Amino acid sequence: MVIPTAAASSHDIPFLSAAQLAPDYWLARTAAPDQILRTPTQIANTNAQLLRTLPDMLDLATAPDNYSQQELLKLINQNSSMPKAARFYADGRQLTPADFARYQQAMALETLSASAVDRVEAKYALVTSRGIIRTFPTLDRVFNDGMDTDIDRFQETAVFPGQPLQVLHHSQDRLWAFVRHYHYSGWLQVKHLALTDKQTALSFANNPDFLLVTGARAYTNFTAEQPEVSEVTLDMGVRLPLLHEFPPLVHDQNPAFSYVVQLPVRRQDGTLQLLPALVARSQDVRTGFLPLTRANIIRQSFKFLGERYGWGHDYNARDCSGFIGEVFKTFGVLLPRNTSSLGKQRFAAEIQLDNASDAEKTQALNQTNTGDLLLIPGHVMLVLGRTDNQQLFVIHSVNGLSYFHSNGQYYQSKLNGVSITPLLPLQLNQHTSYLQAIYNIKSLTRETYAHP
Repeated sequence: MVIPTAAASSHDIPFLSAAQLAPDYWLARTAAPDQILRTPTQIANTNAQLLRTLPDMLDLATAPDNYSQQELLKLINQNSSMPKAARFYADGRQLTPADFARYQQAMALETLSASAVDRVEAKYALVTSRGIIRTFPTLDRVFNDGMDTDIDRFQETAVFPGQPLQVLHHSQDRLWAFVRHYHYSGWLQVKHLALTDKQTALSFANNPDFLLVTGARAYTNFTAEQPEVSEVTLDMGVRLPLLHEFPPLVHDQNPAFSYVVQLPVRRQDGTLQLLPALVARSQDVRTGFLPLTRANIIRQSFKFLGERYGWGHDYNARDCSGFIGEVFKTFGVLLPRNTSSLGKQRFAAEIQLDNASDAEKTQALNQTNTGDLLLIPGHVMLVLGRTDNQQLFVIHSVNGLSYFHSNGQYYQSKLNGVSITPLLPLQLNQHTSYLQAIYNIKSLTRETYAHP
């Protein structure tokens, strides 16, 4: 494949034109873009199966309400394990055993071991503001020996307003809680959650009459009267119960031109309060889930185009699997959090390509359509479509950019954001192409592939 050594445009993305930066370009090249690919019932059934069967997903409705000390210690240690590789602070100092001992002490695990209570009762909570789940109860940023300070190795994922949690343990300073989320467990600052009972948490999260955030972000309306619900950030996929009975004025504003939703708020004592909040109808929101169509997959993915890459939802953004997860949440689809689970867990139509040749992988790619997932080690991409000359393009939240010029020179730079790229020219590194690295193709929109 010939890639010009000197780009004629102002960017360094091979074969990318300005026209391709608009959803309409891809919609025009997509067959049956408005065909409904999965019904709400099919999606709900698949979600239930994933929550029931995948080892790193959890149905809070059927999760255990209490844990033995040993079960809880095992769970925390699995998610807060010591790294096998060296870790470094931003100033270059390598973490020592004493540093890790501080993080271990902060987890207060000795209080579990010393407790006279045989079983620990799970508490329940709703997320009240976007928060980050961490490996340990600390905001210290640590990096691997490559010292890429965009990749904080204690950063895990994010939780969003309205999501239910199990709360199982507290840090030594009581500022952090060890929580279980539907697809992750780890340490969350308690300022982002409000304690309630199990029924309230699940009824709120699963209320069928809800407002859904379909933009990259939406915000509740400003209100000086109730600052707890004023200009709250709501990321794509957040759903909040709608209210249909309310006074003529809500927070001193006529609600006729806004949606009125219930918002979870943390009281000073840490318990839950549900308050009305306004979301203007001008915001990118809707009632109920979007239909799962190729057109909607394209439109939703484009709403993040150009957003900064955020490892583990860092930088108030998202990484490759976070991007995929947020897009599909707008259709009601739940997915595992990590790329390894997306690629290696068996839960959708797929073509496993671990031992396939380049020719077999190329043949498999010919079967892909908009919305299919391409998995390489540590990364997932969303198939966008094909150009007029049949160049396969993907959209993905990605850090690096590398490929070979036609003169054989290896080019290496950064994308560091949600980007549109061709697949075949890209290199994972100087020795392995993206094509060679693909080990799975997965579809969330079809029943099966015709295997090559």
